[in-house]
Amino acid sequence: MGNVLGSKVEGRVILPGQVQYDETRKVWNGAVDRKPGMIVVCELAEDVAAAVKYARERQLSVSIRGGGHHLAGTAVCDDGVMIDLSKMRKVNVEPERKVAHVQGGALLSDIDRETQKFGLAVPTGTVSETGVAGLALNGGLGYLRGKYGLTCDNILGAEMVTAEGEIIRVDKNNHKDLFWAIRGGGGNFGVVTEFKFQLHEVGPEVLALDVMYDYNDAKTILKKTEAYMKQAPDEISINITATTLPPAPFLPDFLHLKQVIMITGMYARDALAGESVIKPLRELADPIVDGTKVMPYVELQSKLDIMVPNHVPVYGTSLYFNGLPDNMIDALLHKIDQAPAPSVLVQLWSMHGEMNRVPADETPFAIRAASFVLLVDFIAMEVPGEICEKWIDSVYDRLLPYSFKKASYLNAVGLGETITKNAFGENYKRLEKVKKKYDPKNLFRHNHNIKPE
Repeated sequence: MGNVLGSKVEGRVILPGQVQYDETRKVWNGAVDRKPGMIVVCELAEDVAAAVKYARERQLSVSIRGGGHHLAGTAVCDDGVMIDLSKMRKVNVEPERKVAHVQGGALLSDIDRETQKFGLAVPTGTVSETGVAGLALNGGLGYLRGKYGLTCDNILGAEMVTAEGEIIRVDKNNHKDLFWAIRGGGGNFGVVTEFKFQLHEVGPEVLALDVMYDYNDAKTILKKTEAYMKQAPDEISINITATTLPPAPFLPDFLHLKQVIMITGMYARDALAGESVIKPLRELADPIVDGTKVMPYVELQSKLDIMVPNHVPVYGTSLYFNGLPDNMIDALLHKIDQAPAPSVLVQLWSMHGEMNRVPADETPFAIRAASFVLLVDFIAMEVPGEICEKWIDSVYDRLLPYSFKKASYLNAVGLGETITKNAFGENYKRLEKVKKKYDPKNLFRHNHNIKPE
């Protein structure tokens, strides 16, 4: 089986039992343990095309690994063909045009390293080891969302391999329906082997907000932060994180196992001007630690990597909110207090500015009027996975009545038909038509799946 395809690709074909099979099928979430029938490690778009044709002819399912960082482990399938783009990480920057050409296997760190040589950046996420493909195709929330929008809003075009195994160019002039669909519709329509992104002037140094408060002040901090964000300029985007700090050697002893609420973020223009803008966020209560400072943008982009380690079991969920009323905050804090272990990361990210000005039907990413997104992760290192999963489900169920359109951020939630439809809202039917045109047999179904109309 492998020899048939192996002669057609520049990359490698790895079969069960071979060296590197178990290592290559691993994804970020250690709770995922799937065993593909074949892994094709691609180096060229032509390799991807050969793998797609091979799978289609044999009616095998296909999963696509960019960075392998999705909570649901969508990069790896059982029995089918896993298309691995991890060797396709090149980034080429055209500084004068403010454009970056980025291969589908690139990580956020690859992009930041190359674009920052010219003081430019693509709006991406906040963990540098994330793959850009999954992030961009499903949205892409990061510190530049208020000023420059989502990652998907900054896609100018793409090279793609279709379900027929064709290599095509997609942009505002070519395959317009598909260009619309890939800016938030996920990996439903083909394999993106290269993105073309809009760049913006950012860095090389930025003002990074980083204040830690006592968790006992959580409700006050949430209410004050919500009020602040109603008047906040586009340049500041913030993340609120409630967690119990680990007894890690990089933390001082007095913070070991301390329950805290942190305000992190970035001011996306002149750092000196930003000092007065972010000042109220440093005075929401009495800070335990204030690490706010000017730092390299690439350093800020990798600062949270340590909070989401590789290959540990993680269970998580997400919901949007259009405000933080008292009963919603009380319900959330009550769920945190009931967590069966301290290894819980609960985040509320502000949503405002440019990302919310894009009309809801301009891209498939339909949630353009929420003010916060909730991201909850339970790292299952101390208790069985079933207990973690049960608690995560209970958080989702408890907060769903307060949520905005019952919608979740697809980069941070498990799979489910209702979850998918709620996220796309009125855009779902249009996505169904594009799916039917480009992937009528649903070859690409290991994702937040849109079934062909």
